[in-house]
Amino acid sequence: MSWRHCLLAVLICQGSVIQAASINKHDPWDAHHISDLPPEVRQYIAGLCKGPASAQHDFATYNPQEHRWRINIEYLNCPGLARDFREGNQCLDVDFVEVGSHYRLARKTYAACGF
Repeated sequence: MSWRHCLLAVLICQGSVIQAASINKHDPWDAHHISDLPPEVRQYIAGLCKGPASAQHDFATYNPQEHRWRINIEYLNCPGLARDFREGNQCLDVDFVEVGSHYRLARKTYAACGF
């Protein structure tokens, strides 16, 4: 392969990387991952954080069959968060279940960290 072909291949690859980067502008630490949750869950997070918070995509998952929100604290980022959410290689998971038109804290448990 000539040096021209190599240079052309490099330029094409660079263009693909730049184009892919400009298409995927989603911030992995997004405050909307919290603001879109039910009020009771947001209040719990506000109590943990004591300030502005952001979270990764896997922070909160919803199980419609159980009407349950699972909150994975290891995917939460905020200034007031104490490190006691982690015990060795396990992290705190918090479950909220729907009761009528509200959600209540149902369970706090430690499970394998996702990171």
